[in-house]
Amino acid sequence: MKLKSVASAAFLAAGAVSLTTATTALAQGRDKPFTVVLAVEPDSLDPCDTQTAQNANVVRGNVFESLTHVSPVTGQVEPMLVESWKHVSEKVWEFKLKQGVTFHDGTPFDAKVAAANIKRTQAGVDFYGGKLACYNSEQFPEHVESEAVDQYTLRVTTPRPDPILPLRLSYVDVGDLASQTKTDKITNPIGTGPYKFVSRTQGESIKLTRFDGYWGTKPEVKDVVYLYRAEPTVRAGMITTGEAQLATAIRAEDATGDDRTVSYKDNRIVLMRTNTYKEPFIDPRVRMAVSHAINREKIVPALMGITGSPWYQMLGPQVNGYIPNFDKTDALKYDPEKAKALIAAAKADGHPVDTEFDLVTRPDIFPGGDEVVQAIAQDLKSVGFKFKVLSIETSAWLKYLRRPFPPEQRATLQMISHDNTSGDASFSFPKYITCEGAVSATCNPEIDKIIKEADVAEGPKRAELYQQAARILYTKESSMIGIAEQARLMMLGEGVQYKPNPLSGLEIRIADIRLSK
Repeated sequence: MKLKSVASAAFLAAGAVSLTTATTALAQGRDKPFTVVLAVEPDSLDPCDTQTAQNANVVRGNVFESLTHVSPVTGQVEPMLVESWKHVSEKVWEFKLKQGVTFHDGTPFDAKVAAANIKRTQAGVDFYGGKLACYNSEQFPEHVESEAVDQYTLRVTTPRPDPILPLRLSYVDVGDLASQTKTDKITNPIGTGPYKFVSRTQGESIKLTRFDGYWGTKPEVKDVVYLYRAEPTVRAGMITTGEAQLATAIRAEDATGDDRTVSYKDNRIVLMRTNTYKEPFIDPRVRMAVSHAINREKIVPALMGITGSPWYQMLGPQVNGYIPNFDKTDALKYDPEKAKALIAAAKADGHPVDTEFDLVTRPDIFPGGDEVVQAIAQDLKSVGFKFKVLSIETSAWLKYLRRPFPPEQRATLQMISHDNTSGDASFSFPKYITCEGAVSATCNPEIDKIIKEADVAEGPKRAELYQQAARILYTKESSMIGIAEQARLMMLGEGVQYKPNPLSGLEIRIADIRLSK
């Protein structure tokens, strides 16, 4: 009996050692930096520039948090740094803020800070004696006033009724502005999120670490390193070798065929934007010819595989400006003979349809994008268009995208990968297809009138108006030409548990990641 007890004690002791060793190994594994490899380096770490996935993938939801948040599950607006809100009057909203929230440097978050961030986010607003250009400002088509009623009550006043103001505030990522005294962009970001900024080596990496004073649930991952590799195959290879634990924008041919490669949709559409102000695209018949020249039904399945479906609209089905069953009509379908006839009719009316233009794209537009562009180019040439393909890096591509367009710039047909994770067309149409839109090459007073009506409407009426504007855009203007609905692929390292959602193309919250080893 005594022998048995000794043996049992020895067995238990050995088990305890093994358990301790395993626990220590697991802890050490979790303390290693979690490496994320992205296709593109952020061009800004400022909280007012998180509209673009290029910037948001690093800081949004990690370093910075917004006042409100769109649920990736329900698509509804939820509180984030606010607790609740109410519509005080037609143009006035009040928001109750979370209490006890602090920034990474210990500065308290309150209504004055929230109001200052709303003000700063809007382009053209004087701030510290100057003006700041922010990507997120595009989500505020009109200037709103913000003020602190008391420490934790924020009041926002709009120039006209805006039924989706709480949704707009999901684009106000909040930073600590206490130390900022000029209009330069923030390079040392300080937010309220679960991770705080450590360092950046330009062109190489960004490092974050867990913020132990975070108001929410403590994340499992401690340290995060972001690297950039332009080639999808290289990103996938880094997962295979263990150099990285999460890789974005993976190509179908690099997928692992198991649960380590996961797919998701984020309402992202591949588009071509025609510049309607210059020949050969001044006549809408020529722009319509572009749509009829492109064989989406052949190109997209052949070259994008599981990552794309042929598409004929600007928006995905979760957005209220989407037109159901529009893809089943022949309005924009592949018809090269019709394309040639439209070009010929425009030429007969005196339009210089032989004018050469630039087909503008960029290498990272989406995985396999270069091959898709080359296939489109062949289709366009076959109906008589003359152009040069310009594949340029992101900063140069943005100069072609944004107004004002330089007088010396030739007509362009620009590849765009556009997402709308909000579910409301107001985050797409005003900036892309109105006369004064920041990235619009279209001006149709009828569209502008409808969009202004839609912006103050609610529910089914709002959706009906946006769809009405969309139908004019596609069948009369043909200035935003849908090519494909994207499905995106992400690759995970061994032991990494993360379920992508419709917001994952814009923000990857490291706090949502779990490690099984």
